[in-house]
Amino acid sequence: MLSARSNRTLSPAVVFACVAVLLVWGMVGRAGAQTAGSNGTSPGTGVAGQKQDDGRISINVVVADKQGHPVRGLQASDFSLLDNGQPTKILGFMAQDAEKTAGAPVHVIVVIDMVDVPFRTTAWVREELGQFLKEDGGKLGYPTSLAVLSESGLKLQQGATRDGNALMSDFDQYQTELRIVNRSGGFYAAGEMLELSLSQISQLAAYEATKPGHKLVLVISPGWPLLPFAGDQEDMAQRNWVFHSIVALTNGLREANITLYSLDPYELGRSDPFYYQTFLKPVAKAGGAEYPYLGLQVLATHTGGLVEVTGRDITGELNTAVRDAAASYELTFQGAPGDGPNAYHALKVKVDQPGVSVRTTAGYYANVQLPAAKAPRKIRGK
Repeated sequence: MLSARSNRTLSPAVVFACVAVLLVWGMVGRAGAQTAGSNGTSPGTGVAGQKQDDGRISINVVVADKQGHPVRGLQASDFSLLDNGQPTKILGFMAQDAEKTAGAPVHVIVVIDMVDVPFRTTAWVREELGQFLKEDGGKLGYPTSLAVLSESGLKLQQGATRDGNALMSDFDQYQTELRIVNRSGGFYAAGEMLELSLSQISQLAAYEATKPGHKLVLVISPGWPLLPFAGDQEDMAQRNWVFHSIVALTNGLREANITLYSLDPYELGRSDPFYYQTFLKPVAKAGGAEYPYLGLQVLATHTGGLVEVTGRDITGELNTAVRDAAASYELTFQGAPGDGPNAYHALKVKVDQPGVSVRTTAGYYANVQLPAAKAPRKIRGK
């Protein structure tokens, strides 16, 4: 077993090999080995998840009051949008109100991370999930489905239901798998966990990209390993891999119309759950790309979702996240062409209402150019 010190001094080649499966190319395979649409949408997701190839981009916006509850009743005139600091015309506007909007409501997907959640915690996660699903007699407010990240692959429930009792009954039949990989296994194990987690989140996004509508993906997880010390020795090949992964995940999650949430079953004695905040600045160039920028909490923040760390109250975290399904807004605008390959564009939405907070997509990559997929590389010891 590697010591904490040896974790800091592994060679860049070993670091790269541990996470070198090019997982995200499957999620955005349509962009692989080719140049995507000039706006980076390849093609983009339009209103209500409909594909469009005219260069338009749609983003979801949650406007919340001081108590964190979504604000209803806003009009297009209340919003302004900046793309790289420049005012951008809003071409399309849709208010999504669960009490009024006709058509398909928001789909809630609860993801139980059996790769990164400590084995001793899984029984408690089951109990908390059961409490959430059985509230109000098991009558859920929104169509909901379950997914499990596991060492044997993504387990994804087909379809959605408002019957929480039925969902819990299905989940009770899932047997927690014996863990082979865990955090105490040193750097190699951490690299495997990162690969497994990102790969399966990418698969989930690929599947949801085929479905219409807005999805709230609530991941019960402490997050996958950030590998922060690997960045000290990363060469450009590694940084390019991380950067291309960030590009693909950033655009891919948006194109799938997914808002991601990180619900941390935090336990005292664990490492700092807020360390991810060091890596919230968007990555515009490969030279600045490091593994922590692929963290669950970072991705969630950049999709406009929440990162919740409230101790052992997973039921409360689930209820807080689901509040966003009550009301949100969809803005559509013309994506910029990009000044070069994989050009990052920061987005900022302002709302002309006092005392509100705004959460939305942090940005997008334009003129996307990704390398062709490569065969997975195996982890090898020295």
